[in-house]
Amino acid sequence: MASLDTFNTLSTKISQLVLARTKNDRDVIISTLNELNALSYKYTVVTNRTKAVLLVNQCCALITPEDLELVLKCCHLITNLVTRQKVVVDGRTLTMAVLWCLQALRGQSTDVEVLGALDALLRGFTGHGLISEVIKSTHLMSFARNEKSPEVAFCALQCLEACTIPVEDAKPVKTSSLEFQTCFDVFLGHLMNNIVTNRVTNIKLYIVCIRGLQNIIRQQPDLLSSKLGLILGVIKSYMLLGIAGVEFMKPQKLMPSPLSIPEVSTVPREKGGKMTKHRKPKTQAAVMKVKKAEKWGDDGGGYTPATSVNTTTEDGYSSFGNGVRTSESDFSDTEGGTAAKLAVMSGRLRQAALALFLHTVKLTEKTTIFSFWSSFVPENPLTSKHHLLTCTLKETSNRGRMAALNALLILLSSCKLYLAQAEKGDNLAFTPFSVIVGLTIKELHKCLSLSLSALSVPVLTLVLKCFAALVQATPYHRLGPGLITRVIRNVKPFIYHKDSTVQVTALIVLGCVLASEPLIPETKDAFTKKTNETKEQKGANSNSDDSFDFAEFSSDEEQQPQDPNVPWLLERCFYNLDCDNTVPTPVKLESLQIISVISRNYFDSLLAPSMTQVTKALDVSLTSKYVDVQLHAGRAVDFIGQAMSRCFLQESKQTFSSSLCLSFWQTLLTSSLTKLLQNEQHSILRAIGCDCLGSVGPEAFEQLSRDRQILCVTLLFACSRDDENSVRGAAVRALAICVLYPSLREDAGFVVDTAETIYRVLQDENFTVRVKCSWALGNLSDALVLNRCCGLMEEFPDGLILKLLQATIRASSDNDKIKMNAVRALGNLLQLIGDDLVEDRGFREAAEDGIGVLVKNCTSGSNMKVRWNSCYAIGNTMKNASIFKMARNWQEKVFTALTDLVVNFRNFKVRINAAVALSTPTKRQFYRQYYQPIWVALIKALETSQNMEDFNEYKHRDNLVEQICLTLGHLMTLLTKDDLTLIKDSVNSEHLQSQMKRVWDRLLPEKSTVLFDARTYIADFSSNLNTEEKTVLESLLYILKPGF
Repeated sequence: MASLDTFNTLSTKISQLVLARTKNDRDVIISTLNELNALSYKYTVVTNRTKAVLLVNQCCALITPEDLELVLKCCHLITNLVTRQKVVVDGRTLTMAVLWCLQALRGQSTDVEVLGALDALLRGFTGHGLISEVIKSTHLMSFARNEKSPEVAFCALQCLEACTIPVEDAKPVKTSSLEFQTCFDVFLGHLMNNIVTNRVTNIKLYIVCIRGLQNIIRQQPDLLSSKLGLILGVIKSYMLLGIAGVEFMKPQKLMPSPLSIPEVSTVPREKGGKMTKHRKPKTQAAVMKVKKAEKWGDDGGGYTPATSVNTTTEDGYSSFGNGVRTSESDFSDTEGGTAAKLAVMSGRLRQAALALFLHTVKLTEKTTIFSFWSSFVPENPLTSKHHLLTCTLKETSNRGRMAALNALLILLSSCKLYLAQAEKGDNLAFTPFSVIVGLTIKELHKCLSLSLSALSVPVLTLVLKCFAALVQATPYHRLGPGLITRVIRNVKPFIYHKDSTVQVTALIVLGCVLASEPLIPETKDAFTKKTNETKEQKGANSNSDDSFDFAEFSSDEEQQPQDPNVPWLLERCFYNLDCDNTVPTPVKLESLQIISVISRNYFDSLLAPSMTQVTKALDVSLTSKYVDVQLHAGRAVDFIGQAMSRCFLQESKQTFSSSLCLSFWQTLLTSSLTKLLQNEQHSILRAIGCDCLGSVGPEAFEQLSRDRQILCVTLLFACSRDDENSVRGAAVRALAICVLYPSLREDAGFVVDTAETIYRVLQDENFTVRVKCSWALGNLSDALVLNRCCGLMEEFPDGLILKLLQATIRASSDNDKIKMNAVRALGNLLQLIGDDLVEDRGFREAAEDGIGVLVKNCTSGSNMKVRWNSCYAIGNTMKNASIFKMARNWQEKVFTALTDLVVNFRNFKVRINAAVALSTPTKRQFYRQYYQPIWVALIKALETSQNMEDFNEYKHRDNLVEQICLTLGHLMTLLTKDDLTLIKDSVNSEHLQSQMKRVWDRLLPEKSTVLFDARTYIADFSSNLNTEEKTVLESLLYILKPGF
C-alpha cells in the first residue's frame, strides 16, 4: 500500500515541474526518478494507468535527449512501467516517447538501456505504424547491422522485430513493403553471415531475427515468394542447431527439386456440375482462409474425426513472452551453468525456426512447397542428418519435439495431394520422382513408429496426429504389402492407453486406415488377427528389407481380446460404449465414428459377424445422457442401415442374414430410436432420427410388423411439420426414400400423403429445406412413373398431378441446387400426362410451360448438372406419346436446342445426354420434318467430338461417340423410303464408318441391341427403291457391319 501511495506522490511531483532550466529542477527530477526506480515493480505499484502514461509523457517532455544521466533513469522507469506493470502507452504519448528514445541514441554502449525502453514501448502496443521512424534512426540501424557487438545488436534487433509484429484481430496499419524489406534484409544478414553458435547472446540474436522474419512473411507474402529458398535454407540449418550428433550447417539457399512434380488437376470435377471458370489468382488472405478451413479428410472420402484434439498454439509453439531473455539467476556462473543456459536457448532457437517453417508452409502454395519436400523429408536418412525427421527423433525437450511434429503435420497436410502419386519401384534403370516420394513416405512411417515410444502425452498425441495425416496421404495399394499392417500393429496398443486423449487420437489413426481407399486385403487381416499372431508375424518379418522397428510397450497396455470371433478394434469400441464403463465422452464419440467407417468399407467382413453386439452398443448409445453421443450413435445407425441395403443389393447374404437386419431395426425401434425422434430439446437429434428411418431399406421395412411400419411413417409425417428447418428437410427426404419401397409405393394413401407433404414443403422459405425437398420430389416422380407403368395411378388425383407439375415448373427457376433436382422431376411428371389429360387446358398449358423451362435450362446457365439433367428430362418427356398430340410448335424448340448442344457444346456429358434425348421418340412421325437435320447434326457431332477445349472432357469422349452412334442406329430403325434421299449425302462419310466400327468393337452385347435391330431393319427394307436409294441402303448396311 505504501508503494502505491509513493508512486502516486512522486508522479504528481513530476507532473508539477516545468521544463528543467535550473539546477534545482534537475536535482528534483533526479531524486524523484531515483525514488521511482527504487520501488519494487514485481508487485502492483500502478493503479491508475492513465496517471502512469501521463508520467511517461511528462518525463519525455521534461528531460532533453542530450542529458545522458536523466535519459538512462527515465528509460529504466519506462521499461519497468511497460514490462512489469503492463502499462499500455499508446497514441500521441507513444509517438512522443519513441521519437524521444530515438533522439537519445548516441551510438555508444550506454544506448542499451535506451534500446530496452524503446523495445518495451514498441512491443507494448502493436499497430503503432512507427516502423518508418525507427528505421530512419542512423544509430539504431547501425547497431542492428553491427555483427561485432552482438549484445547491442541484439537490443536493436529487438526493436526492429517489435515493429514488425502483426496486429491480431484489428485493422492493420499500412506499412510500405520497402520498410519491411529493410528489416527483412537486416534479419536475414545476421542469420546468413558470421554465425557463432557457442554464445548465448548470439543465439538470442538469431531467435529475434527468425521471429522477425516470421512476422514479416505473415504481412508481406511477396517477400516470402521471392526469398523462399533462402528462408527454407535458414530454417533447415537452425531447426537442428544444438542437437547432439548433428553438426551445424551454414544456411544456404535451397533450390526446388529438379525432378518433375506430378500435376494435380485444379479444374473442378463434374460433381456438382459447375462450369470451369477462369478465376483470378487467390490472394494470400484467400489462401489462408482456405487453409484454416481444411481439416483431416478435406480431400473428400476420408475419415472425419468426431472430436478435435488440440495440442499446440496457432504458431505451433508456446510463446516465449515479450522477449527472449533468460534470467541470469536461473543458471550458475560455472561452466555447467553456462552450458545449461546455452542448451536452453538453442532449444528455443530450434522452436523458433520450426515455427517459421510452419508459417512458411501455411503461406505458400501447395505445389511450390512440395518442390522442397525432399529437402526436409529424406528418401534415405543415412545420407544426411539435416532433415525434419532428425528433429522429431533427437530433440530432447518435449516442447521442441512438439514444434517439429507440428511442422511435420502441416507439411503432410499441405502435400497430401502430391503424396498420392507415390509408388514402389524395383530394379529400375532410373528412379522416377514418384518412387522417391514412395521412399520418403516409407521413412516417415519408420520415424513416426519410433516416435511412438515418447512418454509425454502431448508429444505422443501429436505423433499420432501426424500418423493420421500420413495414412490419409499414403497410397498403400501402390507401395507394396506390409506397410499398412505395421501401422495398425504399432498404433493398436494406444487404444488401451490410460490417457483418453491418446486413446482418441489412436482411434482416429485407425479410422483413417479403415477409410483408406482403394481397399487392400491386408487391412482386414490386420484387424482380425489377434495378439499372439501379431507377435509371431513380427518375428517372421524381422529380416525383411521393408520392415521397420515396432515400438515396444508393456503388456498391461494392451488387453487381451475376450471374444476370438470379434475383431479386436470392434471389441474395444464395444467396451468403450458399454453403459457400465466410465469412459470419457470423446472416446465414446470416436468409437462410434469407427463403427460408422467400418460400415462403409468393411461391413461384410468386420461388422456383419458382430451385429448383435453392434445393435446393443448403439441401443445403449442412443439413450446416453450426452447429446453428442446420441448424435454420433444416430449417424452410425444411418451408415449401418445404408450398408445393409448395399449388402442386400449385392446379394452378399453369405455373411449377413435378413434376420439380423430385422433384429437390428426391431431393437432400435422398440425404444431408443423412437425416443430420438421425439426428443423435444434437440432438433438435431430429431433430424438424425429421420435420417435413420430413411436408411431402413426396403428389405428390412417389408419384414417389419405392420405396427412398426405405421410407427415409422407416422413419425416422419409428424417431423415434416416440425418448427426446425433441419428436421423438416430430413423428414421429407426420408419420406421420399420410403415412397420407393414396394409396399408403400403401392399404398395409394401413403403416396398421396407423401405428394401433398412434398408439395407443401417445396414452398418452404428455408433454402436448405427446399433443396432437400427438390431431391425428394425427384424420388416421388420416379415412384409415380413406376406406378403408371404398373397401372397404379387410378387413385392418384389428377388435380394433385397438376399442382405438382406447376410447383415443379416454379422450382425449375429457383437456385441451381434446386433446379438440378426439379428438372429431373419435371421430365418424369410430364410422362404422367395421358391422352385424357392432354385435352385439359390446364395440363396442356403446364406441359408447354414445362417443356419451355427444360429447353431454357438445357441451353443456358453455368451449372452443367442442371444442363445435362434438363436434356435427360426432355428425353423422358418424349417417351410419352401423348405429349406429341399437343400443338407441335414445341418440337422445333426442343430439336433445335438438342442438335445445337450435341454438335457444339464444350461439356461432353451435356452432349451425351442431348444425344440420349434425341433417341427417345419411338415413332418416325414424332420427328416430323426434323429427322434429316437431326441426322446431319449427329454426323457433324461425331466430327466435333475430337475437339476439346478442356482436356478433362477426354474421359467422356468415347461415351459421347458411342451414344451418337446408338442414336443414329435408333434413327435407322425408323427410316422411311423418303428419308433415304434426305440422308444420301452423309452416309458415305469415312469418319462415320470408322467411328461406327470402333463402337462395334468395344460395345457390350447388351448395349448393341439397337444396332442389331437397325441392321435387321435395313436388311429387310422391302419398299420399291430406285438405284440411288438402294445405294444409300447398301452404305448403311456397310456402316452397320459388325467388326467381329
